[in-house]
Amino acid sequence: MATIAALKVTELATTAVKAVCAAAGDNFLNSGIEFIRINNNHASATYTVTVIAQTTAYSFPRHGLLTKANTTKTIAAGGSALIGPFKTTVWNDASDKVQVSYILGSSGTTAISGSHLLTIEVLYLEQK
Repeated sequence: MATIAALKVTELATTAVKAVCAAAGDNFLNSGIEFIRINNNHASATYTVTVIAQTTAYSFPRHGLLTKANTTKTIAAGGSALIGPFKTTVWNDASDKVQVSYILGSSGTTAISGSHLLTIEVLYLEQK
């Protein structure tokens, strides 16, 4: 498992810093403004990314108690996805990190391994 550092996106441009997704999953410190970009650079494989909800029952002021499920996104070969931002009360674990896991395909439990060509970036927008 790797901890991915967040990169600030500014109007002056930002150079992408992509990390290879770890087979055991990744995590990042979350202040509530971060989001992730996952790229699938494989020519034929599909991968599923899961962001793990740490709180499954969340009380939302306007709507009352809501059930929160993990966020799951299947990314086809050559595709990418932006996911987030992540509300701290739902997504943060005891270390204030968001946990992300990966599997091969669109269902099942086969973890990624070898040269899977799946990359992740953690980004946040400059706050002014």
